Amino acid sequence: MAQELNAATGFKVQRSFEPVLSQEEFSHSASLTHQERVDALVARLPEYFEPYIDKYFLRSADILEKEGMNPWVRAQVFIRKGPGEVFGIDEAVAALKKYSNIEEVGGKIYAKQDGDVYDAKETLLVIEAPIQEIIKLETFYLGVLSAETTRFNDQVQDVDLDEVRQNMRQVVEAAGGRPVTYFGARHWEFRLDAAIAQAAYEGGATGASTDAGANTFGKDGVGTIPHALENIYAFYKGSEDAVVESTLAFDRHIDTSVPRIALIDYNNREIDDSLATAKALGDALYAVRVDTCGENVPQGGLRSADDPAATQLRTEGIALPSDDERDAKYWYGTGVTVSGVYALRKALDEAGRSDVRIMLTSGFGDVEKVRAFRRAEEVLGVTLFDALGVGGIYKPCRAATMDIVAVGETPESFIPISKVGRPYRPNPSLPLVVGESTELGGM
Repeated sequence: MAQELNAATGFKVQRSFEPVLSQEEFSHSASLTHQERVDALVARLPEYFEPYIDKYFLRSADILEKEGMNPWVRAQVFIRKGPGEVFGIDEAVAALKKYSNIEEVGGKIYAKQDGDVYDAKETLLVIEAPIQEIIKLETFYLGVLSAETTRFNDQVQDVDLDEVRQNMRQVVEAAGGRPVTYFGARHWEFRLDAAIAQAAYEGGATGASTDAGANTFGKDGVGTIPHALENIYAFYKGSEDAVVESTLAFDRHIDTSVPRIALIDYNNREIDDSLATAKALGDALYAVRVDTCGENVPQGGLRSADDPAATQLRTEGIALPSDDERDAKYWYGTGVTVSGVYALRKALDEAGRSDVRIMLTSGFGDVEKVRAFRRAEEVLGVTLFDALGVGGIYKPCRAATMDIVAVGETPESFIPISKVGRPYRPNPSLPLVVGESTELGGM
């Protein structure tokens, strides 16, 4: 396993892929118990995990520690693309055991076994622990789940780095000179993070979200606020104020050299929370990031070309595409859409905050989506985005996702708290793999 010592951090960063288990060990592993497999994997994980983590999780951990916030959370993990057979569970559990004190503090992990059949969006793994034990680890365990499940179901060994370069080059070109950051660390395992990020940089990306990735081209990882941090502020301050309060906390504790970029889709009130955050931070707010999930229509966005609100836009002389036109799927419906971003840009401008930039994430590894937004700018006569964050710049990829779905001072006092569109989806069949024996409860 090739490693390099990063002069700035002192971390040994893996730079090439080697199998977690040798072929002989892999063949033998079928006869091992779950605990024996996990123990074997723990021994093979790197000493340090921090270089492979999205920077906003590291910063969130710092904020929570300084704010004295450490409630218990219930987190659920799913893969949107299915059905199939899940793999990487054992290594994900090994990472949680090695890099946290989850067992010592009485935490629990419920999970399917490697090789189990799963359905699209089925809950595959549930973690219950104090948030400070696990918030740094999301990138790591999602990456191994994504990579191993993709490898098995889609008959690939590794990411095609030439494809990464080519696709990123196309996205960067389509973005028209606006910065594009590689945000895909959780889409593949840590062993290839540096190589993928370097290929993305060679394709024109201006940055990467992990230190392991960004260090390959002489930079540090970038990132501000994840939904996980907003969930904690929703618990302490109320969901209505989660976006504002988490951004204010970031502003209190993170070095001023880091731009203040608010993540504003948590409540599916992209416009209202952007305006509230702009008011709260004043000139300190650099940008808002729109990451509306595929379950939600963004605030101000159009459901279809026949949406009643579309009439007003047509009266303003805007030529909206019909539902059967090429770009319609990027204008209407759920996720980050042209109509939703246009409504947000318009609202910020009308509020006198044309200085607040817009960063878009979620689905922009698809170059056709970027091109559709650029064509929409010509139709609308406005700049819809100032920067992009992209992850899915290679295929196939069965990307795993984590959502916090409950928070409490203790596990017995859990209350449902999650970003809009991603509530708890119980899977009572999941066996307990870490912790004291107990059934996985509902809410």
